[in-house]
Amino acid sequence: MPSAKEKSAELAAATVEPEAATPAIVCDEPASAPLSDTLSRPLLEGPIRPAVFWLSLPILGEQVLNAAIAWNDTFLAGRISASATGAVGFASYVSWLMTMLFAMVSIGATAIVSRAIGAKSDREASHATNQAFVLALFVGAAGTVVISLIAPGFAHLLNLHGETAAIAVQYLRIDAIGYAGASMSFALAACLRGAGDTRTPLKILGAVNVMNFAFSWMLTFGIGSWPGIGVSGIAWGTTAARWAGALGFVYLLQRQGKAVRLAAAHMQPDRSMIWRMVRVGAPASLDGLLSFSGHFVFMSIVNRVPSEFPTEVIYAAHIVGIRIESLSYLPANAYMHAASTMVGQNLGAGQPDRARLATHECVRQTLVLMLASAAVLYFGAAWMYRFLSSDPDVVRCGVPALQALAFFQFVLGPLIVFIGALRGAGDTRVPILITFAGMAFLRIPGALFGGFVLKWGLLGAWLGMFADLTVRSVLMWLRFRSGRWQRIRV
Repeated sequence: MPSAKEKSAELAAATVEPEAATPAIVCDEPASAPLSDTLSRPLLEGPIRPAVFWLSLPILGEQVLNAAIAWNDTFLAGRISASATGAVGFASYVSWLMTMLFAMVSIGATAIVSRAIGAKSDREASHATNQAFVLALFVGAAGTVVISLIAPGFAHLLNLHGETAAIAVQYLRIDAIGYAGASMSFALAACLRGAGDTRTPLKILGAVNVMNFAFSWMLTFGIGSWPGIGVSGIAWGTTAARWAGALGFVYLLQRQGKAVRLAAAHMQPDRSMIWRMVRVGAPASLDGLLSFSGHFVFMSIVNRVPSEFPTEVIYAAHIVGIRIESLSYLPANAYMHAASTMVGQNLGAGQPDRARLATHECVRQTLVLMLASAAVLYFGAAWMYRFLSSDPDVVRCGVPALQALAFFQFVLGPLIVFIGALRGAGDTRVPILITFAGMAFLRIPGALFGGFVLKWGLLGAWLGMFADLTVRSVLMWLRFRSGRWQRIRV
């Protein structure tokens, strides 16, 4: 899972720009009724606790559906072979890399739209939505081309060979066809969340995930007398669902009369608005890229640690363990988006104290759910491993590491929420240093120590991850506590 932050005082000042630098919005349509009178009112006034809860709940539903699809993909691959499991896991890591690049658009869009809604400027919110759509389409298409070309190199760097490497490269190239659809969906969902509408993304992505589930099963194992196409069917199911989601968002946002809407007349690229998004979102993408690079090196270490298990088993156990853990931080992901919206809107409305209180409430609600998740991870580790993999060696290798990871959920939750809060404020530069420090000085050296010096196998390699999560969580809290995020302009 991606994350990151650090304490470098002068970078905050570099992010601050005068209000006058904000470009004028060119929009010849009449503005709709202020959205602050509908969706955003409970976010800007009244009790904070129920506002946070009801804002987060649809996002949590969306996260659960997304996790169900990820589990479904791993389950289908696990019914085929350990090589298939490793290949699907490899593609999921690269897809995560692309998600970090897509974040350049979605994080920038959320920050700008939420500030505009908080300031009751529906025109600016609409303009930002259209420019986010254009930028997302470009970024997604570029990602498809690049990943298709370098897929074999990725497999080689991860020490994948033979059948696993061949399956991984083919799977990744099919998966890449859906990147532009995913990028557009992420960007438009981010605009809606920035406006306080978390239900519409749930409805669209919920329908898309049901489609993904059905397509993947049918294409993998066949239907009737048709035998299916195996592992590639999982990738084609995901690709079809991504494009269906993008079309669903476009169809809906062209027809709704709210501030977050699409109009072809406003899609001509506006360099000033696009630059505002990139200025806020690019540091977050770089943050994600650093995190991915650290994870990539981390996976390479995992694949090489001395162990009684062969490489394909260790790698499959790592992939299954990470997939299981992804369930535990679903609540944190939901509250991360809620914190981003609450902070952005309240800063736009000139209410920094309410933004701070809302973030603390997000952390409190997250911790309750994360502690429950930790108990499920610890006591249900063996059952969940057996569910996702039919290989007993994968289960035996992975369960001890997953049970140890359960004890670090209480630091992971606040880390994720504080990331969201700072991103909602546009504070995306300082976290890059924390990500780099965590990966370079904790996760990677810790994995080398635990895996090669202590010779604890997968559990030893994961020691670096435990140290990284703990220290970065503390640094993130300190960054938020400093209050510098309140003075950043987007």
